[in-house]
Amino acid sequence: MRAVHLIRRRAQRPRTNPFHFGDVALGEQFIDRTAELGELLGDLRSGQNMLVLAPRRFGKTSLIVATAERLRKEDVLVAYADLLRVTTKTRFAEALAAALYDGLEPPVGRLVQRAADFFRDLPLRPKVTVNPDGTPSFELAAGADERDVDATLDQLFALPGAVAKRRSRRVVVVLDEFQEIVAIAPELPARMRAVFQFQPEVAHVYLGSRQHLLRRVFTDANQPLYNSAKVMALGPIAPEVFAAFIQERYNASGKTITPEATIALLGYTNGHPHDTQKLAYFTWALVPEGADATTETVDAAVGQILETDTARYTELWDSLATNQRRLLEALAKPDRPANPLSDAFRRAHRLGSYASADRALDALFERGYVERVGRDAVAIPDVFLRLWLQEEPATSIVSLVCGTCGAGFAVPVWHCPDCDNHSHQDDIECGNCHHPRPSAS
Repeated sequence: MRAVHLIRRRAQRPRTNPFHFGDVALGEQFIDRTAELGELLGDLRSGQNMLVLAPRRFGKTSLIVATAERLRKEDVLVAYADLLRVTTKTRFAEALAAALYDGLEPPVGRLVQRAADFFRDLPLRPKVTVNPDGTPSFELAAGADERDVDATLDQLFALPGAVAKRRSRRVVVVLDEFQEIVAIAPELPARMRAVFQFQPEVAHVYLGSRQHLLRRVFTDANQPLYNSAKVMALGPIAPEVFAAFIQERYNASGKTITPEATIALLGYTNGHPHDTQKLAYFTWALVPEGADATTETVDAAVGQILETDTARYTELWDSLATNQRRLLEALAKPDRPANPLSDAFRRAHRLGSYASADRALDALFERGYVERVGRDAVAIPDVFLRLWLQEEPATSIVSLVCGTCGAGFAVPVWHCPDCDNHSHQDDIECGNCHHPRPSAS
């Protein structure tokens, strides 16, 4: 009787949501990018350097983690460094040291006391501390001389090649969010190239989300890393692959989703990996046990997401200059043009001169709010930001007019005579080109 009671108790436990978003997709959450995974595995086994590009939350890290798991089973040594929060060369050296020690040192010898031997040739030997989970972290001396930091980085760049030769193993070094390194120390790519080009047994993988910057670093003939890596650009996941994944996850959770609802869900997200999982998560949560998710459920889930994210998007909106707002709002429209800098588009959306619109576009590129699609077209990769902009036309409520040009606005503005931008009345200079406000000049 007790066993039957336990079985009944287990059966009555609430089912957990089978979809996840926000973290790296692991195990059954990873939607198998079969073609990309196979290509990446083949290239890295051959020692080919790779540049993996995609907007944020497009699954770059999930793909490389899945690739690393398979390579490790083949006795390939894989070191992974997340550089997103690296702000100085010293922090870069610390992050790289930790990644190399974790990935290249045998697990049986990966003890804190062995770290001193592993890094014995470094000009700056990192201080080793033990984290609560038992893993070591590394810290260089505060205020270290920059020449010593540079020399330490050069030695760290060379270390994977030395380990590969000593252990007769293929080595893969992954540098995630590589654009952060380019931003803090533009000279580092040249230092890397000087070392990496003599490491045929080491494959280097560069991941990044600021595609316009990284494409320039790797495809501009004047850049030191020019043509040093094969470029892989990740796109959306194919609808038929995502549809099968969604159906399978619903069936495994005791709920179902109609084919029409699956089509509607993917119609909103167009196969965006993160945002599809997010919408599937919210949709599943609205479905009662044993019921079907319908197109109405999907629509309700979209509304719930937009309500949840409004504070974040409002903060984003408030941080933008007027021309950046106009451009972002125009790009959110379903009928956006191929070239957002064309004369017709600029006139239709009051973006001012070509130079003014170009500066606004560069600013949006820099912050990752827009990405290039093809040669000229530009799109907003965040599905729900795009929908929020369509529903919240923040500049469309006309209650005031600019005293200079007569354009309507919801708040008091002044017109910049230099770049045709409009700034808030409280701004003492143009938010686009920093020209002084006429009344304050």
